[in-house]
Amino acid sequence: MAKRLRVAIYAPHFAEYSYRLASGLARHCDVRLALNRKDANQQWELADIAVTAPFETRVRDLSLRRGGAIGIPASFLDIISFRPDVIHCHEVPEIYTSRLIQLIRPLGIPLVLTVHDAIPHSEGGSGTSPREDSWRGRMRAAASVVTTHGESCIADFRRASPDFKGETVSSMHGVLMVPPAGSAVTAPEAARILFFGRMWAYKGLDVFIDALDMLARRGVAHEAIVAGRGPEMTRLGARMEAMPTVKTINAYISPADTGRLFQSATVVALPYKDATQSGVLASAYGNSRPVVASATGGIPDVVTDDVNGLLVPPGDATALADALERVLTSKPLAETLTEGARQTAAGLLNWDRIAEGLLGSYHKLAGRTVS
Repeated sequence: MAKRLRVAIYAPHFAEYSYRLASGLARHCDVRLALNRKDANQQWELADIAVTAPFETRVRDLSLRRGGAIGIPASFLDIISFRPDVIHCHEVPEIYTSRLIQLIRPLGIPLVLTVHDAIPHSEGGSGTSPREDSWRGRMRAAASVVTTHGESCIADFRRASPDFKGETVSSMHGVLMVPPAGSAVTAPEAARILFFGRMWAYKGLDVFIDALDMLARRGVAHEAIVAGRGPEMTRLGARMEAMPTVKTINAYISPADTGRLFQSATVVALPYKDATQSGVLASAYGNSRPVVASATGGIPDVVTDDVNGLLVPPGDATALADALERVLTSKPLAETLTEGARQTAAGLLNWDRIAEGLLGSYHKLAGRTVS
């Protein structure tokens, strides 16, 4: 019998994403996952995620203070002692992954790097600085394979890193915040729109508020929940406070409450001014909720107009209002889009499918043939 491939995933960030990917890979490979305790505790309840094949999970205190003096070296040892054939990391401009990559380069272990944002977002969000640019450069230079979330994101990466000599592959951003196995998806509240996430300017909260004003003037019944933290909540807070159809939640939201918020929505709004892919989109589909989203970046690689959501031009409040009105006032359309979202979650954004799509790159790096 051929020896199983050994894959180590190092994830100081993106805990739920990494756990679901590890679960999908474990059907085919031996997997060890190293997580950051703080990140793991703030994301979806990992114990509620159904696992079809076992894998190892190591949770460490990754901090430049306190427990980090032990946790960071221990997390590096977790990866190296596993003797992996391939190491898979996320590109995040921070010191943990950058240092791990420096440590493994002399060992010759192939690196797969998931690049979430090939080009930093406009108007804040992922941010950049000379130090962060240096970290990104080191990570990309060390990678043998870069994965991005869709063909549009591959094009962005090639523009941003034209000198990259490795393989670049599309690997979709799988569903997040899926209800625990056996839990029924609850019915949405009538005419509720959810705007969720980190409140940075590129997310288009101002465009969303303008669209809500239009809905109110048209007499379209609606309730909007704006949930998350960030500078736009401060900048636009007074305006939203004066809008009777808007409720804001400017606080940390627990995983359980987050799941309930998504399921309470008729539709989730993503009026991004620019984007790569979106964890909010993955969470909406994970909860069988359609979206009205900007046709920017990699979003049209997932959202098919009139099938699992509606697409609008970025920055166009009138088009956003028109699309939201269509969903809120047509029960047949809302039902069609909801079913489309459910099917996309079960197909294109299914983690088993995503994991299987990565196996070819893993085996090639390890000098193996796919059995």
